Amino acid sequence: MSQIRLCTRPQVIYMNLLEALSRESRLSMLKAQHESVERRDLTAEAGYYTFVMDDHSTLVYVIIDQSTSIPYLLLSGPSAEEAARLLYETGMVGSADEVIQWCLQADTTEDKMDAICRLGIASYFLPRHDIVEIFTRYMQDTDVRVRQSAVFATSFVGWQDFEPILLRTAERDPDERVSMIAESAIRIMRESDWKAEKTTR
Repeated sequence: MSQIRLCTRPQVIYMNLLEALSRESRLSMLKAQHESVERRDLTAEAGYYTFVMDDHSTLVYVIIDQSTSIPYLLLSGPSAEEAARLLYETGMVGSADEVIQWCLQADTTEDKMDAICRLGIASYFLPRHDIVEIFTRYMQDTDVRVRQSAVFATSFVGWQDFEPILLRTAERDPDERVSMIAESAIRIMRESDWKAEKTTR
């Protein structure tokens, strides 16, 4: 069963995303009736809600990545592609190609850091050369925070194509912290055998 990750647009606020999904007639928020009030409050506080499509099998998880504070959607089930089309129509999420454009147009450190993390989130599919090239460029940026964000964002993707550039970063980056993050990313992804949930696109 394939999974799809959709990244929100930079200006989208988490609560607005939840409101937009709640208005979609084909989606219903799952209520955790069996959970205690404390557990439900904890789940909400952690930024984790689940919606189900009207097929009663396809789930849409609304998640806030704790490291980047970026909200994204994880779709799972037989109608995941259909759910993705529905969610694109809300205007709340951007396609991978749109996120690539954000990366190419970003000109401030903050925008670059945000864009490369969103590209990592949006790249749930099989490896693409153009995306690997953007990560390569970002890992060579003059700003250490941009390089650090690019290395971190590879963890969302898990493509083995990243191994050579991560090795180069681990060996040559002038900042010790960036080198350490690259070494950690290589170790973690080798341990998982460079596996990530993939679909063709």
